[in-house]
Amino acid sequence: MVKRAMKCGLVVAAAAAMLVSSAGFATAAGPGTMNIVYGPIVTIPVSPGNGYAGAEATTAKCPAGQILTGGGAEVKAGNSYVQRYNLAASRPIGSETWWAYATNTDTNNPGTLQAFAVCAQTTNLDVVHTP
Repeated sequence: MVKRAMKCGLVVAAAAAMLVSSAGFATAAGPGTMNIVYGPIVTIPVSPGNGYAGAEATTAKCPAGQILTGGGAEVKAGNSYVQRYNLAASRPIGSETWWAYATNTDTNNPGTLQAFAVCAQTTNLDVVHTP
């Protein structure tokens, strides 16, 4: 029993070593199996005042034949305090798109928002089976 568990552990470790390079991305299926797709940089408008914030949303979408494996967003402050700019939401929408939403309470300086999606190439490879 111990010998079989050790053999299975070695097979899993070898498969993991083949799939992950020093950069941490899957490379066994060839170059370009994972990539980061950046959405457009959009302007988060200034706050109109009266307790309301300026707001904007954006997306990043994986190209055809790739699936979404993760994502995120970056908010950059204008010429103001960073505390006035808020990444309010950053989440997947479906299997191909990452969505982000940000607000700005500064009444003088707009900020920017950019979403990014981490995409992986889909393949029809068989799953590794242990004996």
